[in-house]
Order: sequence, then structure tokens, then C-alpha cells
Amino acid sequence: MEDNGIKQQSNASAAGVYELPGEPAIVINGVPDIIPGGCTIAPGNASSKVEMHAPSGLGEWFEGRDVQKWFMGRYFSGMVTDFDKDSGWYRVHYEDGDSEDLDWQELEEVLLPLDVTVPLKALARRIVRKDKKSVPKSVKKEAAHSQNPQIKRSTTKGK
Repeated sequence: MEDNGIKQQSNASAAGVYELPGEPAIVINGVPDIIPGGCTIAPGNASSKVEMHAPSGLGEWFEGRDVQKWFMGRYFSGMVTDFDKDSGWYRVHYEDGDSEDLDWQELEEVLLPLDVTVPLKALARRIVRKDKKSVPKSVKKEAAHSQNPQIKRSTTKGK
């Protein structure tokens, strides 16, 4: 009996947090001690330190991506159909006709892995074409009559 108590003490003293060189994670060995006396931590402090790492400027690149969400006991497949630059919300339409708006953190949880058979050039062309369609006609006319030879080349190249 006494041997077990000594063994537990030696394991408890080995508890700690370790960083492994070359690894992005830390190892937590053991369980932290419980602070007696009903000490409480303010709940607002933890949430203020959480950062959302949304890919800045790449919202449109997620349009057309497939998603799969677990809801009411089954998976529903869907697709990202739109990105609102102002709010940062992604519109997702599901196979059952339902749709919802998700922020980056929610979208990241339901995104399916990217189809690597689609060439990156094709994806980039789709984004560029969409951006060209959203440019007002007055801006396109100004670009066509511009003195900048690069703009002239790019507008006459596709004809």
C-alpha cells in the first residue's frame, strides 16, 4: 500500500508542460491542481483573446467549395455559393434546399477537402472572370481608352 502512494507522488511531481523542439504543439503531462476557495475566473477575459484567422481577401476563392454538415442525426451536403465582403459571411446552399450564412470559423468546420484535380490556374481564372464582370461598364470604357499600354494589351488580347 505504501509503495503505491510513493509511486503516485513521483508521477505527480513529473506533471508539467513541455515544449518539443521543432513541434508546433506543447505536451501537457498531468492534470493541473484545483485551486481551493471558490476562486473564479472572469469569463470575458478568455473570449477576448480568441482570434479568428480568416483568410483576408480570399473570400471569393471559397465560392464553389463543397461542405458537409452534421445536423439532426445525418450529414447534409452543400456548396458555398456567395461571399459577402462587407460582413465576411459565406452563403451555403444545402442539398435539401436549405441555406445559411456562416462566418469563417463555422465554415472552416464544415468545409470538405479541396479537390486537387482542379488546376489552380482554372480556379484563378474563374475568380478573375467574376471580378471583371463586377466592374462597372464606365470603368471598363475608361480602361479601354487609357494611355497605359498594358491595359490596352489586356483588353484587346481576348478578342
